[in-house]
Amino acid sequence: MGGKETMLIDQNEIYNEFHDKEWIPAPCQMACPVGTDVPSYITLIWEEKFEEAIEVITEPNPFASVCGQVCAMPCESACRRREIGDKPVTIRALKRFVMEKIGPDYHLPPVDVTKKQTIGIVGGGPAGLTAAQDLARSGYAVYVYEKQDCLGGMMNVIPEWRLTRQDVEIDINRILKHCPGIKVHLGCGLGEDISLEELKKKHDAVLLTIGLWKDRKLGIPGEDYGMDNLYGIDFLNDISKGKQIQLEGKAVIIGGGNVSMDVARTALRVGAQKAEAYCLERREEMPAFQYEIEQAEQEEVVIHPSWGPKEILCENGRVTGVEFMRCVSVFDNEGHFNPEYDPDDTMMVEADAVLVSIGLQAENSELTELGLLERGLLKSDRQTMRTQDPKVFAAGDGAFGPSAVVNAMSYGHQAAYYINAFLQGVENPTAYQTPWRTRQLPIPQDPAWETLPREEQPFHGIDKACSFPRLSPCESAIDKQTAKRQAARCFRCDAQTGTANYQRRDREHIRVMADTEIGDAEKYREIFLKRLRPRDNPFPEGHYARLDDLHFLPAGLTRLVIDPYRETCATKTLIGRQWLEGKAKMEMENAYFFSGFDEAPEEVQMALSQCLALDGCGYIGTKPIKVELSDKKVPWLQLLIDGGGKAQDEADGLIYVIGNEFKPGALSRLHEKQLLGLAVTRSVLEKAVPYALDQGFDLLLLDACGGIEKPWIELQSIPDLAIMRDTIRILRDYNMEEEMSLLYFGGLRSGTDAAKVLAYNCNAGVFSVAAAIAIGGDIVDEKIVFNSDLTLDDRKDEIRNWVKGTIQETAIIPRGAAKSNIHNLEPEDLRSITIATGKALDIPLAAGQERREWY
Repeated sequence: MGGKETMLIDQNEIYNEFHDKEWIPAPCQMACPVGTDVPSYITLIWEEKFEEAIEVITEPNPFASVCGQVCAMPCESACRRREIGDKPVTIRALKRFVMEKIGPDYHLPPVDVTKKQTIGIVGGGPAGLTAAQDLARSGYAVYVYEKQDCLGGMMNVIPEWRLTRQDVEIDINRILKHCPGIKVHLGCGLGEDISLEELKKKHDAVLLTIGLWKDRKLGIPGEDYGMDNLYGIDFLNDISKGKQIQLEGKAVIIGGGNVSMDVARTALRVGAQKAEAYCLERREEMPAFQYEIEQAEQEEVVIHPSWGPKEILCENGRVTGVEFMRCVSVFDNEGHFNPEYDPDDTMMVEADAVLVSIGLQAENSELTELGLLERGLLKSDRQTMRTQDPKVFAAGDGAFGPSAVVNAMSYGHQAAYYINAFLQGVENPTAYQTPWRTRQLPIPQDPAWETLPREEQPFHGIDKACSFPRLSPCESAIDKQTAKRQAARCFRCDAQTGTANYQRRDREHIRVMADTEIGDAEKYREIFLKRLRPRDNPFPEGHYARLDDLHFLPAGLTRLVIDPYRETCATKTLIGRQWLEGKAKMEMENAYFFSGFDEAPEEVQMALSQCLALDGCGYIGTKPIKVELSDKKVPWLQLLIDGGGKAQDEADGLIYVIGNEFKPGALSRLHEKQLLGLAVTRSVLEKAVPYALDQGFDLLLLDACGGIEKPWIELQSIPDLAIMRDTIRILRDYNMEEEMSLLYFGGLRSGTDAAKVLAYNCNAGVFSVAAAIAIGGDIVDEKIVFNSDLTLDDRKDEIRNWVKGTIQETAIIPRGAAKSNIHNLEPEDLRSITIATGKALDIPLAAGQERREWY
């Protein structure tokens, strides 16, 4: 097809939640299985920037034309407009509007094949083709093997009155033009025309997306008597291929899913005078989408919930009816499918045709023989898409059961991600997570946005005047003015700024107020009270000591002996006893160490290690961090837990973790160039500090959280800041305050936090959770979880920018105190704003309260 080429937007120009910490994805975007940036494309439609809107839609969704007509609409279920008692924004209708308007002419520039490895994909449905596009965009040559004579998979079986074949072809052609590296083999069935072994020899990885094509059987008497089109998927498939089928009289459909609704509605379009659907589930339990059920009923399909078939009745080789019995429950107490019936409650239903649609399963004899297909589904790990064969992946409905088109695309994205990691030799990739992106567009300024009602697409039902009612669409797209009105209704939940000038909840309040009757003072009072509610007391009873409660004093004018804003602030850091010749020392450009990443995914370690190497920081862990730059070394202090573990020669220092009970044992360094240190908690200081002084240790790691060896311990405990006070006190008692280097770990989040511990006579600060979040980690159940939101390059940029910014933040503090070296900061530069923190660190209150009053 013709049409102008549209350049891809540079992904670096697309904001995400890591660039803007205040941005939170809208509920509609989070509900979308492929993460479509719904607020942005809705806004672009309101602005009549239709081509830009299509770019937003198609970036994660290669089947946008298809989804504009048959998407399951999880986004609309999550819409906050619906949450406050209104109806959701017509998100799917807006997608259909813009795709029908200019979608056929919208194309993307071709991407080149840049890698030698190839991938074979069995199945050309939405999951397979989505994975093919992602892998082709990554530079691979992809070969698609499709059993049918056209691509599209089950999308071709969706009735044409819901989804035209032309719309399926538009999306497929866009994919193939964009990715010329995708080579298609039609009429090529696995096990018939090519074997899995042959595919493995031809390609470096194989993805199975074979779909579900076989109806499940009832297993009841009379089922094998049969007649043409007894099974629903065969019925729809035959019609989609143009086979002339004519029904008459009454059609009985067995099943309550989406395919059942399509079968019932199609039966009416090919001659049946009545269509009645019987399902095991109660009405609220039916697996069919709600809008499918509602539209079926609008077309006079009669639904009978809580009935299960007992026998199909036949006479003279023809179906005459079905005997049903009452279903009293479908699922057992554990939620498993285990229907129970009342055998005394039955009924006979006459029928001229019976169409069975109780579920689908995959079928392939070769895969069954190889042990890859069992009980109608491919054996694949849902989290990684891996099969028992290390070279074979499986995804889509054939692996995980029936789903909507948009879910199938999500499976495709995920499969492509893990295949790419496999081909790149990444054994432990971060867990895949649907990426969320935002264009951060301004909010539509339609003055009527809060009172505009939802407007549905025109619904036509069955056009009985049409010569071919099975081809006549049941719905049509909205027009431009309707689209603009619907786009204006969006709350723009993504535009939360965290400031008083705009909050997402402000729009909700305005909408509720617009709905409130004039004179309803109680409702208005409720709204205003929500707006005026004060924040929680930041210093409640029992408030514990925090670094946040420490503040630096500004330099007095008489102390300005230098110009701190012109002279570069020194950040070089020496760990060890620097005044003793021949003793081990560690020289670093900055006073930062990082810890907690021992078990982090490889790409996270690689991104962090590059940053540490370039910015002169060190790592503390039980093993060295995986290094990205071969010509750069990351200083490494090895943690030896409970005095055990195997010390490594390559470690720049050994730190023995003592824990909460002092049992030093035999602690020593492997060679004279190695630093020797103890990781101590406050409970062991009285014994550990004298021991370290006596044994000539070089450093103490002050573990304020009591478990630096445990991943992300900062999320599980409150740092005990008094460990710094007590350590300094003990060292002063021995007149050896400068004898050992002090590293502080516990709750550091910023450059200002680091400056505070440096001012308290520590030589360096240790970051953990804050750095993990900066590199793309999410906090889940008191742990850090890394997902696939960012590429390796993204992670490198994010952590490098964060570290550089944090270093600059630390360096600016001494300048404000008229000092030119971060290590010249001292406790006298600090004041506390709370008694708890002042007491824990023996720091005066900002208000000037005498410290002696605390004791």
